[in-house]
Amino acid sequence: MTAIFALMFIIGLVIGSFLNVVILRTVSNESIVFPGSKCPKCQTPLKWYHNIPVISYVFLRGKCAFCHEKISLQYPVIELLTGIIFCAFTVIYFNFSYASNKILLPVFIIMCLFSLICSSLLIVISGTDIKEMKVSDAHTYSLIAISFIYSITIGLMTFIPDIKYGIYEWKRLFIPVAVTLFAVVISFLLMEGLRRGLNYLLSTETFGDGDSYIFSGIAGTLTALSGVTNLSYITLHIIGLFILSVLISVICSFPSYVKQLINTKKWPLLTTLVSFIVYAIFYFVAGHLGWFENTVVLLVATLIIVLLGLTLCFKIISSIKEKKEPLMTIPFGPALCASGLIALFAIPFTLGII
Repeated sequence: MTAIFALMFIIGLVIGSFLNVVILRTVSNESIVFPGSKCPKCQTPLKWYHNIPVISYVFLRGKCAFCHEKISLQYPVIELLTGIIFCAFTVIYFNFSYASNKILLPVFIIMCLFSLICSSLLIVISGTDIKEMKVSDAHTYSLIAISFIYSITIGLMTFIPDIKYGIYEWKRLFIPVAVTLFAVVISFLLMEGLRRGLNYLLSTETFGDGDSYIFSGIAGTLTALSGVTNLSYITLHIIGLFILSVLISVICSFPSYVKQLINTKKWPLLTTLVSFIVYAIFYFVAGHLGWFENTVVLLVATLIIVLLGLTLCFKIISSIKEKKEPLMTIPFGPALCASGLIALFAIPFTLGII
């Protein structure tokens, strides 16, 4: 099995190299097929040995072989990330599941394949969004299409074998597609409604136009792969996925936001932000240590954190409306993709495959 994992890692590196091409040429509106690989700085066509994933970057010392300009660190990072993801999914779906349930191995193969395709699309979407805040419709629509293709595939795999016994359980064929459609529509309406509502309230652009399509594609694919059919359960997971995305975005954009406040000398807002964070840490630590056993103390402490939180929200909203600043200092698409990737890796654990 070690040889298989090593092979998948190498395949992942090669796919990662292709994903770099897709990202760059999506941004530049070029064909991903023609012309051949070239230096983005001097436009000189590259030799085949300049395109060996990671190895070429190391031997060239991160510089173009012709113009000697620096090569973006994006190339080896995405290649390594894709290689690790391909290897990780192979380990999850084959090393563990093959030993425990060989009967379901075809299903595991399909789940692994679709997980790899979905992961590759998430990497491309993140790359274009980070690089130029640009999201291609072809990528988001492909993500949505994948969720339906998987649902149809699984539906057929459970429906066709019963036909030879004269059993026609049509619900096995249509329920996966219907559930996936529900997840796609609900997630799109949630994201688009929130985006338009915040845009109206804050009088400025908040989330990107493509974020709703990214979110619906991720929600649909995760719902299809998990096989969940309870609509309430799906809705809760979609909300949880959105909250995780917001947390990732806040954590990643926090240093940039603080730097922005310092540069613009918005000391009252910065003071309120720091006060809220410090008090929030104290609140949760004190609660864990049992300092709030007295009801009055708990109520006072909770009231303080609520007031601080409301004051912070009011100051942030006022600042955004006043200066027409974006709600997030980084694109939200990559945070959605990161949460989707985390959820993809969580599916085998929730299904008991591992």
